[in-house]
Amino acid sequence: MSAITTQAVAETLGAVQIGVLFSTFLFGILFMQWVAYFTSKFNDGWTIRGLVFWVMALDIAHVAISWEYLWMYTVANFGDPTTLYASHWQYDSGPIFIVLTAAPTQFFLVNRTRKMLGRQHPILANCIFALACTLGFVQVFMGLYMSGSLLALDASGTATTAGYVKFVPVAVAWESVAIATDMTVMITLVATLMYRRTGFKQTDWMVYNLVLVAIECALPVTLFTIGHITGVVASPTTAIHQLFAWSQARLYSNTLFLNLNERSKLRRGQDATSHGSSNVKEVNFLSAMERGTGRNASRPQVHIDVTREEHYVMQSMSNKGDDSDFKPTPSV
Repeated sequence: MSAITTQAVAETLGAVQIGVLFSTFLFGILFMQWVAYFTSKFNDGWTIRGLVFWVMALDIAHVAISWEYLWMYTVANFGDPTTLYASHWQYDSGPIFIVLTAAPTQFFLVNRTRKMLGRQHPILANCIFALACTLGFVQVFMGLYMSGSLLALDASGTATTAGYVKFVPVAVAWESVAIATDMTVMITLVATLMYRRTGFKQTDWMVYNLVLVAIECALPVTLFTIGHITGVVASPTTAIHQLFAWSQARLYSNTLFLNLNERSKLRRGQDATSHGSSNVKEVNFLSAMERGTGRNASRPQVHIDVTREEHYVMQSMSNKGDDSDFKPTPSV
């Protein structure tokens, strides 16, 4: 085997194998997230359930294509060095799965921000939502354009990886918009959650947990997107960038399900918390003239309306007005 072929095997087949295997590892984690979601019996409406099934279908299809891609390299065309230099539809269709998973996830998260922030600042909330949606639609358009162009090139039957070079600017622009969208969604969500702190121990505990989940989800996606851009720019004719590309859609799916399943942890935390001062929703100071008469009429009376604190964060995760798991208890 020549030195050139050995290098091609290392830069193409090796990168493809690692990328596909890591994507499959993430798919296994996602499967556990699916199990956790459906066994938790959340009271989600049809739009969120539709989003869940949509993302699941995309993940299953993409992982299946990735293994067909690996089979093509290691079994069907084993020993054929020309395969290493050819472009293949399995990888070139990847941007379709990435953007169709990323955009709904981003819209879901920014819609939570809009719901939480819209109570006090509706104009700002709508501006943030419009900005994120605009970036998201641009991201989708550019991803579909890139994938469509690559698939059209594949249809000629003679396309090679050398043809990827002219698409480098498109790939960089697409992934740059994706990073901008992710950062907009994460920063606005974290800022809104921090702004909505109430000073109650239980609510602040919920907020900090959601902030941690938002950051933990955004960082891997951003790092893998940067890795994809770096690989495309540094070596567009090899498969180095595939180390990152195959896992991007899985990371977006993981973001969605982590945020949905976080409600189970928040529910357990709430139930474990005693109904103390942290659940006091309001304190009404009423005069004796308003509340009663008699021996204590001359004294100011304090009526404490103890209710379960409104869980705006939980409601923002569902398209329904109220989450039956967190309905306020009657006043006492």
